[in-house]
Amino acid sequence: MSFVRTHSGLSNLHLFHGVDAVVFVEGGSETFTLDDLEKGLYSNQAADIKYWQIVFSAFAAGRTFHFRAVGSKNTINGLADLIATGKLKRVFVARDRDLDNLSGVLPVGAGIFTTQGYSWENDVWTAPIVFATFRKFNTVPEKEDKAREIIEREFLLMYKGVRGCVCVDAILACNNLEPLPRDEFLKIVRVNGASSPVILSPATRSLLKRRRLKVRPQRLRGSAVKPSVLRDCYGHLLEAFGYHLLVHVLNKICGLRTTPKELLVPAAIDTFSSTLTPNEPLVTHYSKMFAALVW
Repeated sequence: MSFVRTHSGLSNLHLFHGVDAVVFVEGGSETFTLDDLEKGLYSNQAADIKYWQIVFSAFAAGRTFHFRAVGSKNTINGLADLIATGKLKRVFVARDRDLDNLSGVLPVGAGIFTTQGYSWENDVWTAPIVFATFRKFNTVPEKEDKAREIIEREFLLMYKGVRGCVCVDAILACNNLEPLPRDEFLKIVRVNGASSPVILSPATRSLLKRRRLKVRPQRLRGSAVKPSVLRDCYGHLLEAFGYHLLVHVLNKICGLRTTPKELLVPAAIDTFSSTLTPNEPLVTHYSKMFAALVW
């Protein structure tokens, strides 16, 4: 007689924690497989958890959740398959969309939550949120206009600098081809000491040229794809740019010399929480997902 795995341990986790459901997210410093999760292994510290806690609090008020980070998109997708086929109860997953919406492999279904843009970083590292986070540390209101001017100007320059990469990334995804190499993508952001971070045009051109050499243009489709830089840009690149820009304005205007990432990233996510409900497209996106839940 063959053994059929029931995953009852995961389905009963919400009872152990006394919550309505358990939510697994990406992120964290360690990677866990489905087998690891069955053994109770997970991370409880991750920026992803903080973001999704805000989203669930906003759209599922009155419900309680326990969050676990697994550090693996593959593991999250494995859980999503189990949820979609009814093999897991009271277990949800929340993950970055990436460009899976263009390649046709984005998991959907009740209890499967994905970001509206490429990742949660695309919601957090925007010019308005970077400015609002700056205000949390600034004690001289008269300097705020200068900070806003710098932040808005540098974000506009960044959008122009990465637009070509975002478009190529989208076309590659439409054709189920590997995206631009992420380690090289991040290198187009240069941090110049006390100056604002900049997008290196030569590095951008070199990246696109090397990637195009591996793909025949006639094999590409996607001319109708019109990606948004803010929505579809590689999330870690936005985070790298936004974080270093925030460091720059805090140094230049507030004189803050010590601004670790471990402090500023949670601060920016907290700031995002106050901008979530006024953001109509984001509210519509998540409202549909939460409305699909059957308790």
